[in-house]
Amino acid sequence: MAQKRKKKKKKKGNVWLRRKLLSLLLIIVAASIIFMGFLVLGVYSGIFGKLPGAGEIRDVKHDNASLVLASDGTLMGKYYQVNRQSISNDAISPYVRYALVATEDNRFFEHHGIDAISLARVFFKSLLLGNKDQGGGSTISQQLAKNLFPRREYHILSLPVNKIREMFIASDLEDVYSKEEILTLYLNTVAFGENVYGIEAASLRFYNKSSSALSIDEAATLIGMLAANTAYNPRLYPENALKRRNVVLSRMHTQGFISEEQKDSLIQQPITLDYRLMDATRGLAPYFMQYIKSELVDILGDDELLQTGGMRIYTTIDAYIQRYAEKALSDQLKKLQDEFDRHWQGRDARKEHPKTFERALRNSEAYKKLQNSGKSYDEIIAELSIPHKRNIYTHSGEKVTEISSIDSLKHYIRLLNSGFFALDPVSGAMLAWIGGANFQYLPYDHVISTRQAGSTFKPFVYATALQNGMDPCQYFANIKRVYEEYEGWSPGNADENYDGFFSMQGGLINSLNTITAEVMVNTGPEKVAQLARRSGITSPLPEVPSLALGTADVSLLEMVTAYAVFANYGQTVTPFSIVRIEDAQGNTVYEHTQERYHERVFSESLGSMMVSMLQGVVDSGTARSARTIYRLNCDLAGKTGTTQDNADGWFIGFTPGLVAGAWVGAEWPSVRFRTTALGSGSHMALPIVAKTIKSIETSSTLRTKYLPSFKPVHDTIAARMDCPAYSKDLPIAHLNRKEIRELKREVRELEKREETDEKPGLFKRIRNFFRKKDK
Repeated sequence: MAQKRKKKKKKKGNVWLRRKLLSLLLIIVAASIIFMGFLVLGVYSGIFGKLPGAGEIRDVKHDNASLVLASDGTLMGKYYQVNRQSISNDAISPYVRYALVATEDNRFFEHHGIDAISLARVFFKSLLLGNKDQGGGSTISQQLAKNLFPRREYHILSLPVNKIREMFIASDLEDVYSKEEILTLYLNTVAFGENVYGIEAASLRFYNKSSSALSIDEAATLIGMLAANTAYNPRLYPENALKRRNVVLSRMHTQGFISEEQKDSLIQQPITLDYRLMDATRGLAPYFMQYIKSELVDILGDDELLQTGGMRIYTTIDAYIQRYAEKALSDQLKKLQDEFDRHWQGRDARKEHPKTFERALRNSEAYKKLQNSGKSYDEIIAELSIPHKRNIYTHSGEKVTEISSIDSLKHYIRLLNSGFFALDPVSGAMLAWIGGANFQYLPYDHVISTRQAGSTFKPFVYATALQNGMDPCQYFANIKRVYEEYEGWSPGNADENYDGFFSMQGGLINSLNTITAEVMVNTGPEKVAQLARRSGITSPLPEVPSLALGTADVSLLEMVTAYAVFANYGQTVTPFSIVRIEDAQGNTVYEHTQERYHERVFSESLGSMMVSMLQGVVDSGTARSARTIYRLNCDLAGKTGTTQDNADGWFIGFTPGLVAGAWVGAEWPSVRFRTTALGSGSHMALPIVAKTIKSIETSSTLRTKYLPSFKPVHDTIAARMDCPAYSKDLPIAHLNRKEIRELKREVRELEKREETDEKPGLFKRIRNFFRKKDK
């Protein structure tokens, strides 16, 4: 009996406890509902911040990258703070939309921004049952609300308040936009990691194609990233990305967007990326992108507008020529570097070039940082000699290696570099721009940097001489003269050969310093410098005779621009780079207006003589390898250039439709080949231009546009130039009386130098020749 009473009492106690717990639970639920009600009311009334109105939602704007395009529309690169490219709905692959709806919100077309069924599913299956395979409760509209109007900080209330805000905004989004417009907005704003926003930018990053061209499995891979854009990044974690992609494909099949056969086939496919980093420093012509940036800011009046305004910038760059030149330059530098390394094998750059090494060391960021920390020179050297794992650039590609800062510096000191620039001489359009081998590692731009021009400057000497009455068939003795009036200046030929006589045009064709120096002295350095400046060279030109041999520092941009005067038979041209700029709505905000005014530097007939002489350089002179090795068939003129001690190699070639130039050398002029056979412009720089033009020759369209024929030489000009370039003995038949008198005078002044020779030299042979004629 007592036991029964005890059980009854216990039962009553349990009932009382359950009632108490139920009451407490009801109170908590009621309090939660009331609390949530107040939160909803508070959010709606603006206590937690004003909700965006319909107008603000309709006019929502987000930052977009500005795109830089080549002349044919090829995307070259971007300027941005946020890497996003907004596109219209019809430009998005339907597979992307199918994957998105199937994965993120399969009832998207049935709700009005808030899906109560999905919320209930998430509550029961995900929260109560722990099923992680269920989708999230947020609809696409709610996710879009979060993307457009970022969450705010409300401390402990942050999550519920932000969720409620997003529900209100999602509902308003559905009122303002159609379902298709919401999908487009979402796909243009969603983050894919790596500072990539929007499906278009993601498609270009991971597949190097527009999102409209994405295949089913590619679309599924990118949409799969939205669940966790780092964990499912196919570049970083390919196995995770593959599993996630297959989940997306399965959901697309479940929702009826793809067939079972498609799903089963695609699940077996691996993920194949065409990963491309593209911004202002990566892509096609990054040095050009850096060059035009300041001009774009000047035009737009605002750097932020360039970075965020979604502008479309149409440039003059020909994507085909740019790619041809990039490959030619890359191949040539790899070949030259192999030769250079063999040439200097077993030698230490620090010992071979101590002054260069020391300057480079003290200019390095690592040295300056340690110096600022108070370390002594020996302590700095010791610390910089410790190897670390790092990336280094070679002409065979990037490498990860254990290397000290000292050895890394030695590596870069001995690394050859190059620049290439091409111009349309008629319009002035910049066609190709390569400032160096790799912008990330070697950002110094060798199109605009200055180096000695060497013999590429000589055509301006000869053009000035012709303009001042000198004849292309005037002959000069190939002798090493001493110009006492110019402090004993005595230029010699690179091959140390001093034999025979050369016509003026023969002196240019064979790039003889002795002939060029005499032409310069007879013409006058001031006149030569003046003509070069009028042609387009803006760097300082010292008005001294050595200018004839290219001792002035000039840029590749200047030299190619100035050579356009020869391609144009005497008329200048103004280079330009930007054709048109459009804003995000497609309105033209800038358009280049061609300046039709061209200055005539010299006459067309003189221009015809110069073209003919410079064609001779290519056909039979120092640039003949363009014909014999690279088998160029087009009409081509040009000039090679090699500076003292082979520090710089140049070649500039031109047709009536193209002027292209290349420079090759090390960053430090003291680092160079020891022989002219390896360090000449014909060996180092000419192959880059020749291979580029050879690629142009393979395209009928490009060949017609850029490689037309030169004008026929008029009979009177051809007659003036009809003389041998070289003669072992004095070519009396091609000289008039005045020229004979001048040569006799020169012989009398110089023959004394050979009085001590054991055998008759050039001057004695000339003297004997005149004596025979006099008899």
